[in-house]
Amino acid sequence: MRPLPLLLLIVVAAAVANDRVREPEGFWSGPINSDVPATITGGKVIHAQGLAQLLKQDKPLVIDVSNESQRPPGMAPDALWMPLPQQVIPGSVWLPGAGMAEIDPKIEASFRTLLSQITRGDRNHVVVIYCHERCWLSWNAAKRAISYGYRNVHWFPEGVEGWRAAGNTTVVAKAWTQSDSG
Repeated sequence: MRPLPLLLLIVVAAAVANDRVREPEGFWSGPINSDVPATITGGKVIHAQGLAQLLKQDKPLVIDVSNESQRPPGMAPDALWMPLPQQVIPGSVWLPGAGMAEIDPKIEASFRTLLSQITRGDRNHVVVIYCHERCWLSWNAAKRAISYGYRNVHWFPEGVEGWRAAGNTTVVAKAWTQSDSG
């Protein structure tokens, strides 16, 4: 019998870990980068192949809620720091900060505006939310969109890393602001 490839073992281990993680009643306020649940009440979990198909047939609103890069602690104040550009799934809107358990009122207003304007107020419009693998930010943001009354919210838990691992490309994005809406 041949041993299982390492990647397959990692995927199986992640699936088993996700089955043990329960959805919190509210937003997740624990460690952002940790095992996430396999479900999202009120929404749908989507994976890379399904997302690729959805992008071909529909015009979903796809939102990356990854946080902005932070200057490393202890770095000399006069040292040059150049964060890497934000890589997103093509067609995505990047709205950092919308996935925290508690969000700044200005970010919440931006999130509501983004959802409303791009969907033209259609609460049945397909919305896909993601960030990184093993990251609660996208789960929180998807839960938040569901709480706003959106009925077709898809959560992509594999994030941008899972998208790339499936052989798909990414593009560079800048953070969305309300002025981007025209």
